[in-house]
Amino acid sequence: MKEQTAAVQRMQDYIEAHLEADITLAQLSAVSLFSPWHSYRLFKELLGVTPAEYIRRLRLSRSAM
Repeated sequence: MKEQTAAVQRMQDYIEAHLEADITLAQLSAVSLFSPWHSYRLFKELLGVTPAEYIRRLRLSRSAM
């Protein structure tokens, strides 16, 4: 479970660093070192939202500030 948590953290860090750009699942999977399907599943399992939802919420909260 430690490796999966680290993979999701790497995806979150990548999203934060590239929030202004288009972020694809392929890019997130490359960062997580897992397949796109597995990366998506891990992200949703550990955070409760999909990567797209997470990105959208983060962008909305940043624009509100």
